[in-house]
Amino acid sequence: MRLKQQLLLALIFLSVFLSTSIGVNAINTRFSTEEVSEAQKNTFISNIKLIVLKTEPTKRGILCFDVNDHGLIAIGQNGTNSKELCVYNSQGVFLYGYAFDCSQSFGIEWDGRLINIFFVRSDILLSLDSAGNVKDIKKVQNTYDNNIYMNSMLDSTCRVVGDTKYLIRNNAGLFNRIATSYSQIVIIDAKGEESVIYDDSSSQLTKTVLSISVIIMFASIAMVVIVWQIIRYRHQKSNR
Repeated sequence: MRLKQQLLLALIFLSVFLSTSIGVNAINTRFSTEEVSEAQKNTFISNIKLIVLKTEPTKRGILCFDVNDHGLIAIGQNGTNSKELCVYNSQGVFLYGYAFDCSQSFGIEWDGRLINIFFVRSDILLSLDSAGNVKDIKKVQNTYDNNIYMNSMLDSTCRVVGDTKYLIRNNAGLFNRIATSYSQIVIIDAKGEESVIYDDSSSQLTKTVLSISVIIMFASIAMVVIVWQIIRYRHQKSNR
């Protein structure tokens, strides 16, 4: 009888220990997820070549963003040779960031002080602390609700924390509609007063104008070639 009681106590202790461990390591997210093998985790971490950024990289167009309850703002952007995730406080001061190899779209969400990065094509959710330590990796399930949340994560331009609103937007006039990313982070307080804490408008406008110029140039070259081919064809036909 005593042996049974000892076994029962051991099982209870083991259950409490495991549930505590799972609670510590689990990713808090609105996605429904499933486990990933240790081998898959190690391979994924190795492939993305994650590094911690201690100094602010060059400001670039904002691809996605999120804000936590402490007013910390995480933004995703294209880096020179990789993707970058940068964290700023509500005054626009750079705190830390990450750079990682990623040839796919990604979204970000806060989990308290941790940051979750969702790799869209891989369906992988990666949890990181501010020092770049990987806390957990999960596989995001292919469900209708997950797809809805993914779209809101990638496309949303507004976050509200308490009575403060955080927006990402462009300030390029007529070029706003064709921009592929956002150039500003704007905070609107309870009184409706705006403050721009992140601004890459001039660089964004230059890139947009350059892209349009390149498109126009190639379109003009194509048009000239087509017109020349038509004239040549008609000339050859008239000489027959």
